[in-house]
Amino acid sequence: MQLLPANDDRPRLRRPEEFAGERGGFAPWCGPAVVATAAGVSYASACALLARVAPERYPPGREIVTAWWRDLVGALDLAGIGAEPRPVEGRPTLLRAVRQGLPEGWWLTRVTDHFCLLRVARQGHAEVFDNRLHAEPLSVRAHGRRRVTHLARVPAPPGAE
Repeated sequence: MQLLPANDDRPRLRRPEEFAGERGGFAPWCGPAVVATAAGVSYASACALLARVAPERYPPGREIVTAWWRDLVGALDLAGIGAEPRPVEGRPTLLRAVRQGLPEGWWLTRVTDHFCLLRVARQGHAEVFDNRLHAEPLSVRAHGRRRVTHLARVPAPPGAE
């Protein structure tokens, strides 16, 4: 399988509307969008990676609407992106997890019914990247009240500054 690059120019993080453009104008789903962003590949390549990890859950020709945490981690592994899981104590909100000391860096995050990438820039401050937000400051409006269920540190995505 050949992974398609995110774009032909200088690497950069794509915006949600660019993923929608790859899908004929339809909004992308969070699981494939997070894999595509973290690995620096197209949305279609992210779906193909997920299908390689769990073909029984992601059959050919069917849209990936719901993804599993272990499959996202496995898809990143296939793309050569290491994800280092971090235990989540209790049921903190995403805002609380960041404010209580989530280390700086990039985090693959599962919050209540959603996946996103989180860039923690400094103590208590972070940005959200997902299928709808691009570098949105973490706030109550930007998933801040959702409960964190899974975290894994990932390298900075290709094109991240």
